[in-house]
Amino acid sequence: MIDMQNRVLELNPTISVVIPLYNHERYIDDAIDSLLQQTIPPFEIIIIDDGSHDNSWQRVQHRAKEEPRIITWSQKNQGAHYTLNNGLNHATGEYLAILNSDDVYHPQRLEFCLQAMQANPVPDVICTALAFINEKGKSCSNTWYEEALAFHRKVSDLSLALINGNFLMTTSNLFMHRSVWADLGTFANLRYAHDLDFFLRAISFNKRMVILENPLLHYRTHATNTINEGVLKVKLEWAAVVAYYAWKMKRNDWSYWEQLVEITNRHDLTRMLFFFFKYYQQNVTERLAVDDWLADNAFCKFLTDTIR
Repeated sequence: MIDMQNRVLELNPTISVVIPLYNHERYIDDAIDSLLQQTIPPFEIIIIDDGSHDNSWQRVQHRAKEEPRIITWSQKNQGAHYTLNNGLNHATGEYLAILNSDDVYHPQRLEFCLQAMQANPVPDVICTALAFINEKGKSCSNTWYEEALAFHRKVSDLSLALINGNFLMTTSNLFMHRSVWADLGTFANLRYAHDLDFFLRAISFNKRMVILENPLLHYRTHATNTINEGVLKVKLEWAAVVAYYAWKMKRNDWSYWEQLVEITNRHDLTRMLFFFFKYYQQNVTERLAVDDWLADNAFCKFLTDTIR
């Protein structure tokens, strides 16, 4: 263990971890502690309070006084995508990682991710398996996750597996070289699927993604998880991201399309996909983005009136 740590430290890596914080006064100390207890610690911890209404901002101010590596500021509420983009654009490390304010890193997460970055060929993005904890920090199971993992093993295609179910789960699962951030661009203005979009974008940019089998991220499940807010809203963004990815990739492998349609049929997404394909086709420009449809009032009204 010590030899592995020394080999990594000889490379003098710098890691920036960004924590987007919103109304997680109850969990933020656990998140910060999990970073300070890393076997290979981060170079800087950037915490951005996104207009919390509880005492989250007061908590991080207190922690920042105790720990010089913590950089923090508060902003009016802008949403997770804006907060992440703001933090990552300010990060200075060679490697960039995210930890959502209700999640927790395993003590060796950064060490194992750095070790994986020494492989040949060198990965661009590292993700890991997950463990799940409840509101009290106790271990719990997640049947949906196990089924999504099983599908990934069965299909052996990362994009199809993610389209079926984002088993990487969260932006907390991202550890990447800063060049990935420069190449892919910022997180999309999506509330529920900005993480899925980023993972699929990495695939479309031919970034080498490695998924470690060790559960090095503890994902916290609780009543205020964003994914619980509304099935239809989630599916609309899910369909938009899948349609955009498929449209941009322009794959001619009909067996892939057959599998894709089987997946979207199973999740009742195919009809939505058709509408988004049509939208992207009608509005094609060099800079067409996955979230442009949100600014099109006529299209959004059509979706609201048509899909129930």
